[in-house]
Amino acid sequence: MKFKLSKEEWIIALLALGTYIVCLVNDFHTDDWIVLSFLRDGFSLNDLASMENAGRFRPLTNIIIWLRYLAFGDTPILYYILNIVLHGLISVLFYRLLVKLELPERAALISALFFTVYFQHYEAVIWLYGTIRELAVLAYIASLWHLHDYVNTKSKKSFWLFVIISFAGLFIVEDFAVAPIIFALFALLFTSNGNRSGILKPVVVVGLIELIIYFTIRSAVIDRPGITEAYYYPGFHMIRMLFEYMGWFVIPSPTHSYFQGFADSIPAPLFYLWRGFSYLAIFGFLPLSIWLWVKSSKQTRFFILFVFIVMLPIIPLNYKVGSRNIYIPSLGLAAMAGYMLNLLLSKPDTKIRLKKIVVVAAACYMAISVAAVTIASTEYRETQTLVSGIVDDLRDSGIELNNSDCVLLDNMPGRTVVGPSMIYRLEFQGYLFASNDPVNGPIDIAGVADSLYNEGVTFIVFDYRDGRMVEATGEYMLRAK
Repeated sequence: MKFKLSKEEWIIALLALGTYIVCLVNDFHTDDWIVLSFLRDGFSLNDLASMENAGRFRPLTNIIIWLRYLAFGDTPILYYILNIVLHGLISVLFYRLLVKLELPERAALISALFFTVYFQHYEAVIWLYGTIRELAVLAYIASLWHLHDYVNTKSKKSFWLFVIISFAGLFIVEDFAVAPIIFALFALLFTSNGNRSGILKPVVVVGLIELIIYFTIRSAVIDRPGITEAYYYPGFHMIRMLFEYMGWFVIPSPTHSYFQGFADSIPAPLFYLWRGFSYLAIFGFLPLSIWLWVKSSKQTRFFILFVFIVMLPIIPLNYKVGSRNIYIPSLGLAAMAGYMLNLLLSKPDTKIRLKKIVVVAAACYMAISVAAVTIASTEYRETQTLVSGIVDDLRDSGIELNNSDCVLLDNMPGRTVVGPSMIYRLEFQGYLFASNDPVNGPIDIAGVADSLYNEGVTFIVFDYRDGRMVEATGEYMLRAK
């Protein structure tokens, strides 16, 4: 593969930099602090396999993250530079893959540009542990690249490169477990009828062997019964999650916590228009996919299937929509968008005015995506600044937090989650109750203090007042008495 960038690839790379350069002033965020704690304080083999969540199995990713920590230490800007460079590299490689698959060059370029600025990537790029999604997409692109060479040339070298990369992908993120289905479908669609059985059989057999080895190793290393099942399980929530994710494909929901404040400040007609686009995506994506399947080429058909198959691992997760989970499916979404726009622009009977409107609309959508990334990054930065200030207040109080069983934080502002930062910066080891707990909140801290007092549990209370966190244990003790 050539390293020199074409004019189109330079545009893609620079657009990736321009979209996410705003992140360079950001700090570490929530789970990043937990991962840093593991890396700084040392970890067992089980920790290395799963890192901050016992239900996960990501040893290859965590080895890479450990090496990254050895190189970058506590300097967040270096982590952000790496994430942005990775995203730009992926966008360029995605463009090259689409051209290799013989998608029209304009369709390939539109797809890559869409992928580059697609707002729903913000969490995978801004969140430093989101590197897992970037590494997984790199594994997908590289695997498909060499699989395509094998399908067309029967090259043994290409086949074994495909085998090595696809097997490594399983140890990057759990979502890659459906990749053997993707690769089998790719071989089925891109192999001519005369060679189909001879090409498809090795791909299927390799996929099955890789999964058997993967799950055997996972079962041997992760000895935690019930942990994974607590996160992923079948149920009616799977239908809800499918529709919620489809609602995010075009535009994020205005009710999401990152945008709720902004959505509340805009005029009601704009809010309902915003909400309407979300519902349009939910109820329009399936019919659109069926229409595209009938109209499109094998390349686009493959990416339609890609979207739905790679979503299978995240649908059983009974939790809120995580935009980082859309990073992998968005390869298919981008290819679909590029095909549709190119189809419309290529039709000779399409009016020039309509083509101009489509181009302007697409450009506006990309501009809005860049603006939305900026808003999200700014939101992250404001939250990070609040967290940093609160942790500084806790440290400057002079109180040894680990001398008490529990620390209680009342009237916490916004979405500040300080526990992970306390673990890393203050070496906090006790129990923490925050009034804005993201899972169990809002929590009545006065009620918690009363219960702990009656049970004889020692605690310290801090209350957020006038822009800083102050110690207020005495006040809450008096209430408890």
